[in-house]
Amino acid sequence: MIENVIEHDCYGCNQFVSFIKKRYKGKKYCSTCYARIFKKRLCPNCGDFVRLPRDDEQAVCNECIKKQPCIRCNQTNKPIGKLTEYGVVCNSCSVYFRPIEPCERCGTPSQKLTRISRFNDDLRVCPKCATRDYETCPLCQKHRLLESDISGQKKCKKCRDNPKKSCKSCHCIITAGCADLCDNCYWHQNLWNKFDQNHNAFESIYLKQQYESYTHWLEKKVGSHKAALYINKHTHFFMETEIDWNKSVPTPKKLLARLRSSRLRKFELVMQWLKEVHDIQIDMDNKKSCSERDQMEKLVQSILQPSLAYDVVLEYKNKLEEKIKRGDTSIRSARLAVKPAVALMLSMGQESTRLPNLEHIKAYLTDYSGQAAALTGFIGFLNENYRTSIDYLGLKKSNFLMTKRKQKLENKIIALTQTDLSNNKAIISWVRNGLRYFHQLPYIDALKIKAEMITETHDGFTVVFKGRSYWLPKSMPK
Repeated sequence: MIENVIEHDCYGCNQFVSFIKKRYKGKKYCSTCYARIFKKRLCPNCGDFVRLPRDDEQAVCNECIKKQPCIRCNQTNKPIGKLTEYGVVCNSCSVYFRPIEPCERCGTPSQKLTRISRFNDDLRVCPKCATRDYETCPLCQKHRLLESDISGQKKCKKCRDNPKKSCKSCHCIITAGCADLCDNCYWHQNLWNKFDQNHNAFESIYLKQQYESYTHWLEKKVGSHKAALYINKHTHFFMETEIDWNKSVPTPKKLLARLRSSRLRKFELVMQWLKEVHDIQIDMDNKKSCSERDQMEKLVQSILQPSLAYDVVLEYKNKLEEKIKRGDTSIRSARLAVKPAVALMLSMGQESTRLPNLEHIKAYLTDYSGQAAALTGFIGFLNENYRTSIDYLGLKKSNFLMTKRKQKLENKIIALTQTDLSNNKAIISWVRNGLRYFHQLPYIDALKIKAEMITETHDGFTVVFKGRSYWLPKSMPK
């Protein structure tokens, strides 16, 4: 390859030259070095008599190099874009071998900088800036540079200058700017191309048949476009459950055990197909039970292992599992009991190597006073199995919890006094907390306060709830 270049560094002599005679494996050689390094000999591949580098016995001629596959996309018979030291790069892939440089317009790093003559700014810009004046063609729906036709309507050049054509598959009429297929045919072909690739991943012939049945069902259910976008994601369902497709559809019990309720939520359409075609449906109660069990296990695993805290909470969880089997408690109640037990052990921080005492529990309830009742079972478990002597009943009967709840409510009221009551959300928050603090309204009742119960007056708010009228001052920001 011969090219006139100003001041290039020759690889052979390390001198700046204005003329490059040969480019070989990404290196440049001047005419002097070319005559010195490249000697005539037989190409080891095709047998032609050509100039090859004398120190590279494996070197082949340019014609043989052109026949090699691209080192990036592995395709052959494509125009050569770059010859690197590792092999041939086709013209399409050559942009990925350019240095990353900032766009001269927006500064975004890119390997695809180019100059666009229609902007008349001589800037090397990234693909986004190069197409900043593109719009969606109203006929072919492609994002292209639009030009006005005789009537003044904007169209892309292909739609404007060329006549309409027929789809090669269904023969319906489409605009010239479209590809050879209409949208429906394109997405149908795309879907089944993905099917051909995906179904080879399965070993079971029965599963391949069911996967094909599902693909047909999905295309009919949501259309070829959405089906083509969904199919790769849904293929994971069949791959993860392949071991259960032994000449029959997996049972609901097997599916739930394999994927759990959290994973099944990601495959709602597959589960709908199983229900409609195979009458396979997982009971909602079983799904909820599985979800609660997984959440409980996740809570326990959040504690550092190995540690005393982990061992204690794990044993407490196992005790609750036994109560579930006996029917003494529900899985949801067990999960709600494990949550504050885990939170208490985690709140101890570096002291989690010890068993909690009354001071640890007080410190925890200072921030989470609403967990006092849920923590009862865990404290009883510690007293019974680890011989702790935590007087939790005395703590609950004392004024400690009431004082902490009141302190927490006071802090919330103080924070709300700094809030501008210019929207309904802020007003409702102020009224609910104000009723709890000034009128001792229970927390459950305070949550029932709605915007239509509140009337604003010149000096505050009037609230009508359960036949009684309450007044609150306005919260003025300081």
